[in-house]
Amino acid sequence: MIELLLIISFLFLIYVFFYKQTTNEYSINQIEFVNINKLNNLLYDKIPIIIKGAPVPQCIQPQTILKTQRFTKILSDYLLKKDPTIPQSKEFENYIANETGFQVFGEHYWHAFFHTHIASKYVSSMKASICFGSKSIINTNAIYTLIAPIEGTYTCSLVNNQFSKYIKPNIQSIEELQVSEQQVQYIDIILKPDTILIIPPHWYYIMKEDKQYSFYSVLEYHEPISVLMNYLDKK
Repeated sequence: MIELLLIISFLFLIYVFFYKQTTNEYSINQIEFVNINKLNNLLYDKIPIIIKGAPVPQCIQPQTILKTQRFTKILSDYLLKKDPTIPQSKEFENYIANETGFQVFGEHYWHAFFHTHIASKYVSSMKASICFGSKSIINTNAIYTLIAPIEGTYTCSLVNNQFSKYIKPNIQSIEELQVSEQQVQYIDIILKPDTILIIPPHWYYIMKEDKQYSFYSVLEYHEPISVLMNYLDKK
């Protein structure tokens, strides 16, 4: 029994070690959506990936949402560009992802692309959200974080983990990082509705909409270690 516990502990430490691995280089891989079956090979590089030519899922396209009666009261003014006021909470973002069917889409389409080992399909999960407007700085604790604009163009500013000690919560723009004693390096990526960005763990990103009334989707791929890290971050 002790030997089995030692083996499990050893395997878990290896698992944590690979989760913690990150790169300090600002390199980006790129792939066309028609070659999506080659994505798994790129994921092992532990650097951001851009997928070009990706269609927006039908379930979260503005015209589809507007046809759904239960969203009329809370989303129609935003989608019709009449009023930018909208709830800003993780609960609301998760609710919209669940009710539109985007959560199910993520589980059925994207889940298998991200498996990291033979047991992944048994211990992994997907967490979906639909985010509106711009977002302050976010740390990626998920094994992989997939971001895709639905409406409008975004500038996504990426900062890698080597600058984490200079990053404070609720930073609204990349310019705020440049007032520290250390010049923080970053890279800007322009994201449109035909573009997907996949970010590995331990990176930071800021989403800035070019115009009001933009919104985007997020899919997080989690395994036990990332679930634990997210839990500890909330403590």
